[in-house]
Amino acid sequence: MNWIIQKWATHQAEKVRTPTKQVAIMVPLPSVNLSPDEVVSMAQLRKHLDGYDKYFLVPENVEVNIDGFKSTPLDCKHFGSAANHNRMLYRTDFWEKFSDYEFVMMYHLDALVFSDQLEEWCGRGIDFIGAPFLVCDSSPWAKEERVGNGGFALYRVPSVLKVLWLRYAADPSKYWEDHCWKLLEFQASILRPLRAAVPSWLKGKATASLRQQLQKMDHIEVNERGNDLFWAYEATKYLPEFRIGTVDEGLAFAFETEPAACFKRTCGKLPFGCHAWGRYDREFWEKHLGSSQTKLAQEEHQPISKTA
Repeated sequence: MNWIIQKWATHQAEKVRTPTKQVAIMVPLPSVNLSPDEVVSMAQLRKHLDGYDKYFLVPENVEVNIDGFKSTPLDCKHFGSAANHNRMLYRTDFWEKFSDYEFVMMYHLDALVFSDQLEEWCGRGIDFIGAPFLVCDSSPWAKEERVGNGGFALYRVPSVLKVLWLRYAADPSKYWEDHCWKLLEFQASILRPLRAAVPSWLKGKATASLRQQLQKMDHIEVNERGNDLFWAYEATKYLPEFRIGTVDEGLAFAFETEPAACFKRTCGKLPFGCHAWGRYDREFWEKHLGSSQTKLAQEEHQPISKTA
Protein backbone atom coordinates (compact mmCIF):
# COMPACT_ATOMS: atom_id res chain seq x y z
CA MET A 1 0.00 0.00 0.00
CA ASN A 2 2.81 2.43 0.85
CA TRP A 3 4.36 2.23 -2.60
CA ILE A 4 0.98 3.14 -4.11
CA ILE A 5 0.80 6.24 -1.92
CA GLN A 6 4.39 7.15 -2.86
CA LYS A 7 3.71 6.96 -6.59
CA TRP A 8 0.35 8.72 -6.31
CA ALA A 9 1.77 11.53 -4.14
CA THR A 10 4.77 12.02 -6.42
CA HIS A 11 2.43 12.28 -9.41
CA GLN A 12 0.19 14.77 -7.59
CA ALA A 13 3.19 16.96 -6.70
CA GLU A 14 4.19 17.07 -10.36
CA LYS A 15 0.78 18.19 -11.59
CA VAL A 16 -0.12 20.92 -9.09
CA ARG A 17 -2.33 23.28 -11.03
CA THR A 18 -1.38 26.78 -12.14
CA PRO A 19 -3.51 29.39 -10.32
CA THR A 20 -5.67 31.87 -12.22
CA LYS A 21 -6.17 34.37 -9.37
CA GLN A 22 -3.68 36.18 -7.18
CA VAL A 23 -4.76 36.09 -3.53
CA ALA A 24 -7.60 35.30 -1.14
CA ILE A 25 -8.00 35.83 2.59
CA MET A 26 -9.08 32.96 4.87
CA VAL A 27 -10.78 33.77 8.18
CA PRO A 28 -11.42 30.80 10.50
CA LEU A 29 -14.82 31.32 12.11
CA PRO A 30 -15.62 28.53 14.59
CA SER A 31 -18.39 30.64 16.11
CA VAL A 32 -20.58 33.50 14.84
CA ASN A 33 -20.62 35.02 18.33
CA LEU A 34 -17.65 37.35 18.15
CA SER A 35 -15.84 38.65 21.22
CA PRO A 36 -15.17 42.41 21.50
CA ASP A 37 -11.56 41.88 20.40
CA GLU A 38 -12.66 39.79 17.42
CA VAL A 39 -14.99 42.63 16.43
CA VAL A 40 -11.97 44.96 16.34
CA SER A 41 -10.02 42.42 14.27
CA MET A 42 -12.89 42.14 11.79
CA ALA A 43 -13.18 45.94 11.57
CA GLN A 44 -9.49 46.26 10.70
CA LEU A 45 -9.82 43.60 8.03
CA ARG A 46 -12.81 45.36 6.46
CA LYS A 47 -11.08 48.73 6.66
CA HIS A 48 -7.85 47.77 4.93
CA LEU A 49 -8.43 44.58 2.90
CA ASP A 50 -12.10 44.68 1.97
CA GLY A 51 -11.39 44.65 -1.76
CA TYR A 52 -9.94 41.14 -1.80
CA ASP A 53 -11.71 37.79 -2.03
CA LYS A 54 -12.45 36.76 1.54
CA TYR A 55 -13.61 33.38 2.84
CA PHE A 56 -14.91 32.35 6.22
CA LEU A 57 -13.80 28.84 7.18
CA VAL A 58 -16.89 27.52 8.94
CA PRO A 59 -18.27 24.21 10.23
CA GLU A 60 -20.30 22.49 7.54
CA ASN A 61 -23.55 22.79 9.48
CA VAL A 62 -23.32 26.59 9.68
CA GLU A 63 -24.12 29.05 6.94
CA VAL A 64 -22.77 32.57 7.46
CA ASN A 65 -24.17 35.61 5.69
CA ILE A 66 -22.11 38.80 5.66
CA ASP A 67 -21.49 41.15 2.76
CA GLY A 68 -18.11 40.75 1.10
CA PHE A 69 -17.43 37.23 2.40
CA LYS A 70 -17.96 33.79 0.96
CA SER A 71 -18.15 30.70 3.14
CA THR A 72 -16.06 27.55 2.84
CA PRO A 73 -17.84 24.81 4.82
CA LEU A 74 -15.52 22.26 6.39
CA ASP A 75 -15.93 19.08 8.39
CA CYS A 76 -16.77 19.88 12.02
CA LYS A 77 -13.77 17.81 13.14
CA HIS A 78 -11.53 20.69 12.02
CA PHE A 79 -12.98 23.00 14.68
CA GLY A 80 -13.05 23.11 18.45
CA SER A 81 -9.34 23.33 19.24
CA ALA A 82 -6.02 24.60 17.94
CA ALA A 83 -4.96 20.99 17.40
CA ASN A 84 -7.93 20.35 15.12
CA HIS A 85 -7.09 23.47 13.10
CA ASN A 86 -3.45 22.39 12.82
CA ARG A 87 -4.44 18.95 11.56
CA MET A 88 -6.57 20.53 8.85
CA LEU A 89 -3.62 22.53 7.55
CA TYR A 90 -1.63 19.35 6.90
CA ARG A 91 -4.26 18.07 4.48
CA THR A 92 -3.98 18.52 0.74
CA ASP A 93 -7.76 18.36 0.30
CA PHE A 94 -8.06 21.56 2.35
CA TRP A 95 -5.50 23.47 0.29
CA GLU A 96 -7.01 22.21 -2.98
CA LYS A 97 -10.11 24.26 -2.15
CA PHE A 98 -7.97 27.37 -2.74
CA SER A 99 -5.88 26.11 -5.66
CA ASP A 100 -7.35 28.78 -7.95
CA TYR A 101 -5.28 31.28 -5.97
CA GLU A 102 -1.52 31.72 -6.05
CA PHE A 103 -1.58 32.97 -2.45
CA VAL A 104 -3.82 32.76 0.57
CA MET A 105 -3.56 34.89 3.65
CA MET A 106 -4.57 33.32 6.95
CA TYR A 107 -6.24 35.91 9.16
CA HIS A 108 -7.27 34.67 12.59
CA LEU A 109 -9.60 36.93 14.50
CA ASP A 110 -6.94 37.67 17.10
CA ALA A 111 -4.96 39.46 14.39
CA LEU A 112 -4.92 43.07 13.23
CA VAL A 113 -3.97 44.57 9.88
CA PHE A 114 -2.82 48.18 9.62
CA SER A 115 -2.61 48.90 5.89
CA ASP A 116 -3.03 47.31 2.48
CA GLN A 117 0.32 45.75 1.63
CA LEU A 118 -1.07 42.43 0.49
CA GLU A 119 -0.21 42.66 -3.21
CA GLU A 120 3.24 43.95 -2.32
CA TRP A 121 3.91 40.91 -0.14
CA CYS A 122 2.60 38.60 -2.86
CA GLY A 123 5.31 40.03 -5.12
CA ARG A 124 8.19 39.34 -2.73
CA GLY A 125 8.91 35.82 -4.04
CA ILE A 126 8.17 34.24 -0.65
CA ASP A 127 6.36 30.92 -0.15
CA PHE A 128 5.58 31.39 3.55
CA ILE A 129 5.81 34.29 5.97
CA GLY A 130 4.33 35.13 9.36
CA ALA A 131 5.30 36.93 12.55
CA PRO A 132 8.75 35.69 13.66
CA PHE A 133 9.22 33.43 16.64
CA LEU A 134 11.45 35.38 19.06
CA VAL A 135 13.70 34.11 21.82
CA CYS A 136 12.02 35.78 24.79
CA ASP A 137 10.10 35.07 27.99
CA SER A 138 6.80 34.98 26.06
CA SER A 139 8.02 32.09 23.89
CA PRO A 140 10.43 30.08 26.07
CA TRP A 141 10.29 27.15 23.66
CA ALA A 142 11.95 29.19 20.86
CA LYS A 143 15.67 28.43 20.59
CA GLU A 144 16.30 30.73 17.63
CA GLU A 145 14.55 33.55 15.82
CA ARG A 146 12.64 32.24 12.85
CA VAL A 147 9.59 32.94 10.68
CA GLY A 148 6.91 32.37 11.64
CA ASN A 149 3.49 32.21 13.26
CA GLY A 150 0.48 31.06 11.23
CA GLY A 151 -2.24 33.25 12.75
CA PHE A 152 -1.44 36.15 10.41
CA ALA A 153 0.45 34.55 7.56
CA LEU A 154 0.82 34.40 3.79
CA TYR A 155 1.19 31.10 1.91
CA ARG A 156 1.92 30.38 -1.76
CA VAL A 157 -0.63 27.66 -2.49
CA PRO A 158 1.16 25.71 -5.27
CA SER A 159 4.31 25.52 -3.13
CA VAL A 160 2.31 24.41 -0.10
CA LEU A 161 0.65 21.65 -2.10
CA LYS A 162 3.96 20.45 -3.53
CA VAL A 163 5.48 20.25 -0.04
CA LEU A 164 2.53 18.31 1.36
CA TRP A 165 2.42 15.84 -1.54
CA LEU A 166 6.19 15.31 -1.35
CA ARG A 167 5.83 14.74 2.40
CA TYR A 168 3.51 11.81 1.64
CA ALA A 169 5.87 10.54 -1.07
CA ALA A 170 8.83 10.61 1.33
CA ASP A 171 6.92 8.99 4.19
CA PRO A 172 3.53 7.42 3.34
CA SER A 173 2.79 6.92 7.04
CA LYS A 174 2.16 10.69 7.17
CA TYR A 175 -0.88 10.17 4.96
CA TRP A 176 -2.41 7.79 7.48
CA GLU A 177 -1.50 10.08 10.36
CA ASP A 178 -3.25 13.01 8.68
CA HIS A 179 -6.38 11.12 7.68
CA CYS A 180 -6.73 8.44 10.34
CA TRP A 181 -5.35 10.05 13.51
CA LYS A 182 -8.51 9.27 15.49
CA LEU A 183 -8.22 5.59 14.62
CA LEU A 184 -4.54 5.61 15.57
CA GLU A 185 -5.36 7.20 18.92
CA PHE A 186 -8.05 4.59 19.49
CA GLN A 187 -5.59 1.80 18.72
CA ALA A 188 -3.10 3.31 21.16
CA SER A 189 -5.75 3.48 23.89
CA ILE A 190 -6.23 -0.28 23.51
CA LEU A 191 -2.57 -1.24 23.16
CA ARG A 192 -1.31 0.71 26.18
CA PRO A 193 -3.24 -1.31 28.81
CA LEU A 194 -2.36 -4.52 26.96
CA ARG A 195 1.34 -3.74 27.22
CA ALA A 196 0.93 -2.64 30.84
CA ALA A 197 -0.66 -6.02 31.63
CA VAL A 198 2.37 -7.96 30.39
CA PRO A 199 4.41 -9.21 33.37
CA SER A 200 7.66 -7.30 33.83
CA TRP A 201 9.73 -10.44 33.31
CA LEU A 202 8.24 -10.82 29.82
CA LYS A 203 8.84 -7.23 28.79
CA GLY A 204 11.85 -6.19 26.78
CA LYS A 205 12.34 -7.90 23.45
CA ALA A 206 8.95 -9.56 23.70
CA THR A 207 7.16 -6.23 23.68
CA ALA A 208 9.76 -4.10 21.88
CA SER A 209 7.76 -3.82 18.65
CA LEU A 210 4.64 -2.91 20.60
CA ARG A 211 6.58 -0.27 22.56
CA GLN A 212 7.97 1.20 19.34
CA GLN A 213 4.52 1.36 17.79
CA LEU A 214 3.10 3.13 20.85
CA GLN A 215 5.98 5.61 20.86
CA LYS A 216 5.28 6.40 17.23
CA MET A 217 1.58 6.89 18.00
CA ASP A 218 2.50 9.21 20.86
CA HIS A 219 4.47 11.40 18.48
CA ILE A 220 2.15 11.76 15.53
CA GLU A 221 3.26 14.97 13.86
CA VAL A 222 -0.24 16.36 13.32
CA ASN A 223 -0.99 15.99 17.03
CA GLU A 224 2.16 17.26 18.70
CA ARG A 225 3.34 20.31 16.77
CA GLY A 226 1.72 23.39 15.29
CA ASN A 227 1.46 23.52 11.54
CA ASP A 228 3.32 26.83 11.45
CA LEU A 229 6.34 25.09 13.00
CA PHE A 230 6.18 22.59 10.18
CA TRP A 231 6.48 25.35 7.57
CA ALA A 232 9.22 27.09 9.53
CA TYR A 233 11.40 24.04 10.15
CA GLU A 234 10.38 21.10 7.97
CA ALA A 235 9.07 22.30 4.59
CA THR A 236 12.48 22.74 2.96
CA LYS A 237 13.31 19.09 3.70
CA TYR A 238 10.69 18.14 1.13
CA LEU A 239 11.05 21.08 -1.27
CA PRO A 240 14.52 22.68 -0.93
CA GLU A 241 13.54 25.71 -3.02
CA PHE A 242 10.63 26.52 -0.68
CA ARG A 243 11.36 30.10 0.40
CA ILE A 244 10.60 31.18 3.96
CA GLY A 245 10.79 34.87 4.80
CA THR A 246 13.80 36.09 6.75
CA VAL A 247 13.41 37.36 10.32
CA ASP A 248 13.78 40.98 9.11
CA GLU A 249 11.11 40.37 6.46
CA GLY A 250 8.97 38.74 9.11
CA LEU A 251 9.22 41.78 11.38
CA ALA A 252 8.13 44.02 8.50
CA PHE A 253 5.24 41.62 7.87
CA ALA A 254 3.92 41.09 11.42
CA PHE A 255 4.68 41.22 15.14
CA GLU A 256 3.49 38.75 17.76
CA THR A 257 5.49 38.49 21.00
CA GLU A 258 7.32 41.50 22.45
CA PRO A 259 5.74 44.08 20.10
CA ALA A 260 7.47 47.05 21.77
CA ALA A 261 10.88 45.46 21.20
CA CYS A 262 9.91 44.60 17.63
CA PHE A 263 8.86 48.22 17.09
CA LYS A 264 12.34 49.38 18.09
CA ARG A 265 13.93 46.89 15.72
CA THR A 266 11.88 48.26 12.82
CA CYS A 267 12.93 51.82 13.74
CA GLY A 268 9.46 52.81 14.86
CA LYS A 269 7.60 51.47 11.84
CA LEU A 270 4.46 49.39 12.26
CA PRO A 271 4.32 46.11 10.34
CA PHE A 272 1.66 45.04 7.85
CA GLY A 273 -0.19 43.39 10.74
CA CYS A 274 0.12 41.53 14.02
CA HIS A 275 -1.11 38.40 15.73
CA ALA A 276 -2.38 37.84 19.29
CA TRP A 277 -2.57 41.57 19.96
CA GLY A 278 -4.74 41.12 23.04
CA ARG A 279 -2.38 38.55 24.52
CA TYR A 280 1.01 40.21 24.10
CA ASP A 281 1.26 43.81 25.37
CA ARG A 282 -2.29 44.90 24.66
CA GLU A 283 -1.45 48.39 25.91
CA PHE A 284 1.11 48.81 23.12
CA TRP A 285 -1.43 47.95 20.44
CA GLU A 286 -4.20 50.09 21.90
CA LYS A 287 -1.80 53.01 21.90
CA HIS A 288 -1.12 52.61 18.19
CA LEU A 289 -4.59 51.53 17.19
CA GLY A 290 -6.29 54.16 19.33
CA SER A 291 -8.57 53.16 22.19
CA SER A 292 -11.34 55.35 20.76
CA GLN A 293 -11.11 53.51 17.44
CA THR A 294 -11.27 50.19 19.26
CA LYS A 295 -14.39 51.25 21.14
CA LEU A 296 -16.01 52.62 17.97
CA ALA A 297 -15.45 49.35 16.09
CA GLN A 298 -17.09 47.41 18.90
CA GLU A 299 -20.07 49.78 19.03
CA GLU A 300 -20.64 49.76 15.25
CA HIS A 301 -20.29 46.00 14.84
CA GLN A 302 -23.09 44.37 12.91
CA PRO A 303 -23.78 40.84 14.23
CA ILE A 304 -23.10 37.98 11.85
CA SER A 305 -26.22 36.11 10.85
CA LYS A 306 -26.21 32.35 10.52
CA THR A 307 -28.37 29.50 9.34
CA ALA A 308 -27.79 26.19 11.07
